[in-house]
Amino acid sequence: MEKQLKYVLMLSLKEMALRRVAVLLWYDSDILTSISKFQSDTLFCINRRKEWRETIDKKIKDKMLKLNLPESLTKQMIDIVEPISLEIKRWKTFHGDFIYNSYKEISSPDLAKLCWTTVGTINYQKTAEEFVRCNALNVEGRYKLACLYCLEDYIPFLWEELPKYMKEHFYNEYVTLPYLPYFWPHILKRELSKLDYLLRTSGRNLFTLNQYAFEYSAEKGNKTAAEYFFQKLTQEEREASLMRTTLAVLANPNMELNKYVADFPKEKFSDVFCYLLSLMTPEQQLEILQARPVDVFLCFLDWPWQDLFLENADLIWTLLHPSGYGDLILKMMYRYSTSDFYFPKLFQDFFMQSPLDFKKKFIDPEHAYPLLCKFFDSEDSETIQVIFRNVDAVDRVKLVCHCDVLELFYFCMVKDGWHMVEVCLREATLCKEDGKRLKEVFMEFLKCKVRGEIMWRNGKFKRFSEFLDETDVSADKGKKA
Repeated sequence: MEKQLKYVLMLSLKEMALRRVAVLLWYDSDILTSISKFQSDTLFCINRRKEWRETIDKKIKDKMLKLNLPESLTKQMIDIVEPISLEIKRWKTFHGDFIYNSYKEISSPDLAKLCWTTVGTINYQKTAEEFVRCNALNVEGRYKLACLYCLEDYIPFLWEELPKYMKEHFYNEYVTLPYLPYFWPHILKRELSKLDYLLRTSGRNLFTLNQYAFEYSAEKGNKTAAEYFFQKLTQEEREASLMRTTLAVLANPNMELNKYVADFPKEKFSDVFCYLLSLMTPEQQLEILQARPVDVFLCFLDWPWQDLFLENADLIWTLLHPSGYGDLILKMMYRYSTSDFYFPKLFQDFFMQSPLDFKKKFIDPEHAYPLLCKFFDSEDSETIQVIFRNVDAVDRVKLVCHCDVLELFYFCMVKDGWHMVEVCLREATLCKEDGKRLKEVFMEFLKCKVRGEIMWRNGKFKRFSEFLDETDVSADKGKKA
């Protein structure tokens, strides 16, 4: 039987329990108070991200260590705590932007209303219901949230509570997109026909506004609304929209970097994609996979889908022609370089299982350098070891002698990160001739750096040469023995 794409996440009871414990760690009052002090619109500024890691993430890890778990479980928990931290940041940032002037900064008691799934993600719909029912938001904010998540039991009552000027604002016959807070008044009044011009200007063969709303919601990463409007479609409309919408979701540049307020966090597009897959026949799934194999595969890099990334690896190697390896590497590189977090063990296992042609393509300095920067920044020596130990000697030499990698070594040593440079040099296992060549290349490189020459004289970079000399001596002793 032909192997099929796996898109249903089946966690063990142990894994679900670990994720539940990780979530509960965030519910301590001092942690929630610290989170509430972060302004939503600045959470993803570089300095604020650093502050978050150094304060909130550190507090969580300290609490986790006090649990006195076995070392193996502690390591697993560390890999879970950070993505859950990012879940909270993304939820707070997105909803802060979406409801904008209509909410007061969410306080620590309000953050306790976050609802979680068993796989360690925030349930956006249930959380929205919690906030719609409480006073954390004013009526405009509650109305916007109810519309965003199609909470049809609440929308009519919230509409009645809106002041007249707000009703006039949202009841607009000239909206250019089915932005849900503007869309729902027409649903309530059963006047969707007034928005028919959206169908004519969509550039697609659409039958109804429900069909338009389904496609729009899916392409914005709003799984809840996509599910709601899909249920409203006829069989003919479903057949017309399903494949088209799935390909549009995969091709959406917002999967890489969300640009608009209405766009959900880019990681949520993977949730939408897996939902759309669940609506398809195996033949349709294969068609999607064959059309965009790289984009399909990379959806499983997002939390919480990582287990399926490796489970589907054999399938991607079967379908992806070696000519597509470059595209896969570049898109992986972009995801890792723009992400606040990655799973080292996941990458290591993936790299070791990959075909030789992929490894050779990957180790090319043009491709490897951006990821090496990520690994250096994270002080991830284990992943560097895995890469160097699974490629041939010629490619290792080519990599460490490349100008970009020398630049990385240079700045790493300037910042007292010699231990990371040492890992690369040790794992490169250079022969005497290659070691001599690398020293010469590095010295030529330093001549272009005035600061580099000064630091060389002050002993800053002497370790580089001394380490290679020691390696030569060890190699000679090994030959004599």
